[in-house]
Amino acid sequence: MDLKSINEKKRALEGLTIIGGLITAISFFLFITNPVFMIGFIGGGLIAVIGTSQFKKLSQGFKRVHIKEIIEKEISSCFYDPDKGFEKEVVYDSKILRKEDRYYSEDYLSGMIKDKKFESADVKLQDVRSNGKSTTVVTVFQGRFFIIDFDKKFESDVYVLPNRSFGFNWFTNMVRVDIESILFNQIFDVFSESQHSAFYLLKPAFVEKLIEFSNVARRVMFGFKDHKVFIALDTRIDTFDLKMFKEIDQTFFDEVKKEIRLIEELIQLIP
Repeated sequence: MDLKSINEKKRALEGLTIIGGLITAISFFLFITNPVFMIGFIGGGLIAVIGTSQFKKLSQGFKRVHIKEIIEKEISSCFYDPDKGFEKEVVYDSKILRKEDRYYSEDYLSGMIKDKKFESADVKLQDVRSNGKSTTVVTVFQGRFFIIDFDKKFESDVYVLPNRSFGFNWFTNMVRVDIESILFNQIFDVFSESQHSAFYLLKPAFVEKLIEFSNVARRVMFGFKDHKVFIALDTRIDTFDLKMFKEIDQTFFDEVKKEIRLIEELIQLIP
């Protein structure tokens, strides 16, 4: 399907979703005066669900063709699969994200950039909270997860997490390290098996880059383990998905290319 056809179908599904939502809202208020409007409430909900579901299918098809084409132009010998993601064990074993009740991953991308092998995928973690009367699903993390291979093995494991991160009890046996940068210490907490290893990695120039990089997302987490670097960016967006009511134009494709430039920046970030 070409871009013109995709945009036309996209607008139709957006309209269907709006109509379903309006019917549901109006029927809900009218139901107070007449129970028969429950039919409209249910029907409108179904219309909205169908519109949303079809929009997701359209997005997946768009990614398989158009997003794949852009990525393959930007990265040689790359592999992209919108339906594939990281296994949850891979993400949790990095120790930079805590295990939650629900786990989702898609938009897997791998390849070589600047002679370094990388893998990345969208990851979404949700916590299901119940007080006995009601259940609430809270999105704890939603964003991009990266794994970058380096030739050399890091002397000791080092983790850089947002300041006052909670729930990471596996760092209790590690040394908490404060460095000379007051601003860095206000943004990040550093944990390592060796204080010397942390200081060796966190040289002033590298620290400045980490501070700058913290503006990319709501939260940024780094793990330096063995010969791999794990990075989690809590952006709260689906990276390559079509967005409701946002036109597919050059701006959209420029956003996709940012993913490639981001990987290059991440690789250059590591000393």
